[in-house]
Amino acid sequence: MITKKDIRKAYQRHADKYDLSVQLYRLLGLRIEAYRSYTVDLLSLQKGDWVVELGCGTGLNFPRIMEKIGPGGRLIGVDITPGMLDVARAKADRCGWQNVELIESDIAAFHFPPKVNGVISTGVFGYVPEYDCVIEKASRALAPGGLLVIFDLKRPERWPSWLFHLYLGLAQPFGVTPAYFHHKPWKSVERHFPATRFEERYGGLIYISTGIAGIPTAGEIIEEMANLEMFPVPSPS
Repeated sequence: MITKKDIRKAYQRHADKYDLSVQLYRLLGLRIEAYRSYTVDLLSLQKGDWVVELGCGTGLNFPRIMEKIGPGGRLIGVDITPGMLDVARAKADRCGWQNVELIESDIAAFHFPPKVNGVISTGVFGYVPEYDCVIEKASRALAPGGLLVIFDLKRPERWPSWLFHLYLGLAQPFGVTPAYFHHKPWKSVERHFPATRFEERYGGLIYISTGIAGIPTAGEIIEEMANLEMFPVPSPS
């Protein structure tokens, strides 16, 4: 079984060449850049918005996000691999983005800031057994009307077996195994968000799942305030 430690080592090993490696998927007709751009567009970001990217990697989504939020917004990138964050940090420095914060953390242990406007993740949740908990926390962190958008992989039901295994061979250096496809994060999005949308691309290998945060209930507000230690919740007598 591949562990998070294994995944971290794999991405650390390929960090310097990761951006080039992604370009090779063009040989399979996989338009990664177009899907990434579309995923960011679905966040419906405005100038000044706060965004969290889970598994930000080398910052491939950063230019499009920064174009949307401008210098008055804030982008928080979270990743478990220091080498990937080093590449992302170099990009931010070259572009003069002073409103980018990079955090080295397992996304399952990440504490979201309150009232963010968008949460995005691309190609991560298959590595995270705790994905349901992460998605629930994201739903609580988003401001009313804020969006979570996930761009990731699923088992393509319409593909012949040999083609799927060919893809697995190409993705194997990055820890993508059949176990990656056992997770179904879009089901968690449907569970934790009041309004959702699900789309498939590339013959079903790619899915894009969107959740729109609603207005919190009175019970959720009390619980959140208690978590912030604003006042204690009385114990039942």
